Amino acid sequence: MSKKDKRIILIAQCLINPYCRVHILGQNFPLSYELTEYLMRKKVGIIQYPCPETTAMGLKRNPQGRQQYDNIFFRNHCKELLKIPVLMVKEFIKNGYRLICFIGLENSPTCGIHWGRHKINRYGTESPNPLDKPDDKAPVLMGIMAEILSEDFLKQGIDVPFLEFPVKSMPGSKERKDFWLALHKTVEPYAEYYSEEEKDAKDD
Repeated sequence: MSKKDKRIILIAQCLINPYCRVHILGQNFPLSYELTEYLMRKKVGIIQYPCPETTAMGLKRNPQGRQQYDNIFFRNHCKELLKIPVLMVKEFIKNGYRLICFIGLENSPTCGIHWGRHKINRYGTESPNPLDKPDDKAPVLMGIMAEILSEDFLKQGIDVPFLEFPVKSMPGSKERKDFWLALHKTVEPYAEYYSEEEKDAKDD
């Protein structure tokens, strides 16, 4: 990697401040430390945007599904919050930095990357809890904030991977391994990293 390869990353605020998360996602400080320590060690600059749920509803909010946040008022709130971070991204790119990816949050109705079918609560609205046996045919949507960011990047001609921080996955799980493999490949594209399946294929 060239010494002149200056890299930045855009992440959801709760990846640095887990206290912002609604309680069912857990406040996993060790995993956040692992992420930020890795990025700092690799000299990747971090840009974060304010948590849209906290800034709209405070810290004592109840867990909700994507459906409840999918309204014109909350979408407008997200767009306002993204204005400055996206301008910062553009300013860094203009000055020779490389945006390597965006990192959202697993099972977040606002910042998740893969929001599939969820349970329906007693009020007939979407629950924050996913189905025990996910339906492979269910549409996979982004969280509201991630979706708006993706649309904004498309308009700006910014094409980067959207990764999902596996906050609910256990250490050693496939989800954790897949995340770190994808992040390593993004941060260090010239290094050789292989998944277990790729290693087996390489050995053959």
